[in-house]
Amino acid sequence: MDWIMILKAVLSLAFVLGLLLVVLWLLKYCELRGAKNRFFKKLQTTQRLSVEEIRRIDARNSLVLVKKDNTEMLLLLGANQNLLLETATMDKAKK
Repeated sequence: MDWIMILKAVLSLAFVLGLLLVVLWLLKYCELRGAKNRFFKKLQTTQRLSVEEIRRIDARNSLVLVKKDNTEMLLLLGANQNLLLETATMDKAKK
C-alpha cells in the first residue's frame, strides 16, 4: 500500500511540473508573437547598454567591449584605473 502512495505523489509532481512548463511555453509563445498586452510590453523592454565581450589580460586587467545604441567602446579595466581605449560608431546596416 505504501508504494501506491509514492507512485501517486510522483505522478502528481510530474503533472504539476508539466502544467508549469506548458504555462511557461505559452507565455514565451505570446511574447514572441508580439501580444499587445501591457504585461508583455514590460517583458520586451529594450536595453541600450550591453557588454559584448570581456577578455582577461592578466589577474588585474581586462578588456571590455561595451555597446551603447550604435556606439562601441573598448575599455581597459584595471585595479587602479580604467581607460577608454577606442570608440567606434556602427552603421545601422551592420546590425
